[in-house]
Amino acid sequence: MNEALKVFLSSRLVVAGFIMILLAMILSAIAVFQTGHPSYYSSGTLGPGNHTLGNDTFENRYFYCNRSLSLSSKNATVEVSWGNFTAVYNITGNATFIPTDRPEVRVINGTVTYTYRAKAISYPYSDLAIPAAILAFAGTVVLWVGYTHALRGKRK
Repeated sequence: MNEALKVFLSSRLVVAGFIMILLAMILSAIAVFQTGHPSYYSSGTLGPGNHTLGNDTFENRYFYCNRSLSLSSKNATVEVSWGNFTAVYNITGNATFIPTDRPEVRVINGTVTYTYRAKAISYPYSDLAIPAAILAFAGTVVLWVGYTHALRGKRK
């Protein structure tokens, strides 16, 4: 067993393959590292008309956002939409929504007080996942070639 291990570790290709795979694992671990939870908050009163809530710069910058929209009014009719969802509500109190995209509110009549929150998850090093995948694939190929060369040398 010890002799076989010496033969494999003496092969430069096997060692290079191991190092490449180890580097790929480190890069992929860094790529999934999160840094903070940036958030966006806005509130105010909406009168009749169409209103797109949220901050375009904030919501396009981050990978995933948890959003919540709270509407309150004594008596108002609103159409709330995001993505493929559209619905009309008669609000006579509070209503809370969990949109999957930037919400659009069309106030048909009355006024509505709103609170909109978006919480993001930031993966600033996610671009390292691509070189990590390439390095892992190349390391596997180099390790396999080194392994077959080491076996061939051991057999002779």
